[in-house]
Amino acid sequence: MSPSGGRGKALRASLLTLAAGGLGGFAFHLAGLPAAWISGALLLTLALALARVDVQVPKPIEIASYVVLGTSMGTALTPDLVAQATTWPVSMAFLTVSVFCTMAGSMLYFRHVARWSLETAFYASAPGAFSAVVGMAAESGADLRRVAFAQTVRLFLLVAALPNILGAAGLASAQVAAPPQRGGWAEVALLLAACAACGLLAGRVRMPGGVIVGALLASAALHLAGLSTATLPMALLVPAFVVLGCNVGVRFRGTSLYTVREMTLVSVVGFVVSAGISAVFAVLAALATNDDPGKLLTAFAPGALEAMTALGFALGYDPAFMSAHHLFRFAGLSVALPLMARLLFAVREGR
Repeated sequence: MSPSGGRGKALRASLLTLAAGGLGGFAFHLAGLPAAWISGALLLTLALALARVDVQVPKPIEIASYVVLGTSMGTALTPDLVAQATTWPVSMAFLTVSVFCTMAGSMLYFRHVARWSLETAFYASAPGAFSAVVGMAAESGADLRRVAFAQTVRLFLLVAALPNILGAAGLASAQVAAPPQRGGWAEVALLLAACAACGLLAGRVRMPGGVIVGALLASAALHLAGLSTATLPMALLVPAFVVLGCNVGVRFRGTSLYTVREMTLVSVVGFVVSAGISAVFAVLAALATNDDPGKLLTAFAPGALEAMTALGFALGYDPAFMSAHHLFRFAGLSVALPLMARLLFAVREGR
């Protein structure tokens, strides 16, 4: 196939993916479901991926969506919200214990019930940090297919199910809504340009959370310093939510129905174990801090940093709290996983 033919095929696949995601998000929006644009886009993209349709999200569009989401989260930060950070060390302490207990419980299940190898069980149990986990698993002798599938199923279920579970439990009431648009399009464009530059720089230096966290920090700094008052319109936020949902669904591309049948039950039970343990600690943290249980459940959810931070924002929870806790978990995992793996595998080999 010629390069132009390949580009044309990729463009058609991208347009189909984004159109399907938009349709799924709109259907969920009409149904009044929580985080509709994310979860609806995810489910329809997943269906296409499992039907062996070529689905993909171009990298520049993915990055642009992260810039928009990070920028908008930063505009919601106020001095009042920042003042609430005094309770964060308590909830982060609970989060630290939650991560270790979640990994231990999931490992026991994958190792002794599902009968996966120690390496595979270890990396499949890591609650988040997908890229780092898959990279380390590839060098360890773990079954990379099982690790990636278990991680992807957990993220899918969190994004698709968590908003509806919180809604059914009466915990999805928004505390921090996206602010209405302020400022003209020129001011919005200047804000996005500044946040894009900081987000791309954060991605280049491999900051955890990369583009979305860099854009969030830049937007928050500009607003807290009074250098910008602009906020983003829903006309920009909705497409960014759709792209995020599509990007999770695309992870199932190339997955055969045989693989789905073989690994789904094991991965779903693994998700129940990890989500159940993290939920227990989230409730304990909510009791200790007298904070919103729904917010703590979302902040403790063992999923990808970018997806879970944006999901919490879509549900109306404090973006500073969400990003801080998921960033804390991501950074901790990135540092601790190599050390834990070295210790665990060395003990097994009797060294």
